[in-house]
Amino acid sequence: MSDDTSGKIVLYGHPACSMVPPVRDTLERCGADYLYVNIHEDEEARARVREINGGSESVPTLVFPDGSTLTEPPPGALRAKLKAAGYEAPARAWLYDNAYLIVVTVVAVLIVLRLLGVI
Repeated sequence: MSDDTSGKIVLYGHPACSMVPPVRDTLERCGADYLYVNIHEDEEARARVREINGGSESVPTLVFPDGSTLTEPPPGALRAKLKAAGYEAPARAWLYDNAYLIVVTVVAVLIVLRLLGVI
């Protein structure tokens, strides 16, 4: 599997990786032109991921048209890279990237209010 896919971002992953769906969602929300490659079905792709990641089969691994790579990127880092490549994330991307923090904060506030007898 060659990384040269006529200007597309190559997303290497496999179905068992829980990080692949959010990365795919980010790529799709940004309108990025990408190709998904399952490394469990493509030995050449698996070897390429190992080459990029020092022998590890770490996914998701992304290869951009300029040859740069990101492995297991945090949402903010991926959005920054996509923005630098000319893609724009929709405004709701901040909400998706921070959903966990928002939920934890709301739960903490509710616990404090309960302890104070407010609710």
